[in-house]
Amino acid sequence: MADDKAQASARAGFQQAASLFSQGRAADAAPLLEQAARAGDGDAMNLLGVMCLNGIGVEQAPRRAAAFFKESSGRGLKEAQYNLSNVLYNGLGVACDESQAQAHLLMAARAGHKPALRSLAFLYHFMGDVGTWPTLATRCFRRAAEAGDALSKYYLGLRLLRGLGATADPAEARSWLEAAAQDRVWLAPARLAEIPQSVTRKPVATSSGETGEWPDFDLPKLAPAPASYAKDFMSEHLSIMDEFLCDHFMNVAGPRLAPSGVVDPVTGGALRSDKRTSYSMYYQASMYDAIAARGLQQIAAIAGLPPQHAEPLGILRYGPGQEYRPHYDYYSDTQHEA
Repeated sequence: MADDKAQASARAGFQQAASLFSQGRAADAAPLLEQAARAGDGDAMNLLGVMCLNGIGVEQAPRRAAAFFKESSGRGLKEAQYNLSNVLYNGLGVACDESQAQAHLLMAARAGHKPALRSLAFLYHFMGDVGTWPTLATRCFRRAAEAGDALSKYYLGLRLLRGLGATADPAEARSWLEAAAQDRVWLAPARLAEIPQSVTRKPVATSSGETGEWPDFDLPKLAPAPASYAKDFMSEHLSIMDEFLCDHFMNVAGPRLAPSGVVDPVTGGALRSDKRTSYSMYYQASMYDAIAARGLQQIAAIAGLPPQHAEPLGILRYGPGQEYRPHYDYYSDTQHEA
């Protein structure tokens, strides 16, 4: 009976904290979450993990975040399984471990977690166009799309438009892309424009009855950059990221784009400058998922350096006439010295 009362109290504390967090009062939510987490509430642990990972309302502490995700995932919380997978894929607060990351991602996907299904679909997509991988990728996207995941609606529509992992079906593709457009997925209107007006949409089922296990797999190792590349040689690599990966980064970035800035030499903060007129967005720590990890690995393979050497992942958009004028890319202040 005492345990039941403690669990009920922890649950009430989490719900109050979650309400405060949704109101933008993360610092006020933190003590309540700490108390609920100590009482064993898995949701409180998971939300604290997200806050610690991003430094929202609490000090940024990736190791503590990973520990919260691990504890919460051990209680069967699929959201925590997904978050733990992401930090393991990207080495945030823990050592990179693709094998363990995959195991947790599969558990979250099998439990029906929509972003986990989307990430798994991408990983199957990265396996190439041989065997059953394309079909599995499309099936994962479909499962997530039918559950309401906006981005998966877009990728399912694009796969049906291209005939990847399923018979090409422009009519069903139009339906899913229209659904993605209604959900404000950034590139959906542009993809819809590829479909002839004569192709009419057809109703899509809310549940196709798709079933089946998601098999284990080992991602192919990426080839390093050729040793002949000199360090001072600038080159373009236009085929490193395929259409789906490029579209994903644009879809994630699009709604979050803001005018680009430069580093203020006095404060170290962001500063607007007429020398840089593009738009940009940067990933928060909790946005680094298996898809971002694979994209960074591909870039790192070309650079010939570990992904951990990369700057925070950012996406820039240059419109007509926008530019970043020639500049020196270094710091001379003590704040940025190693």
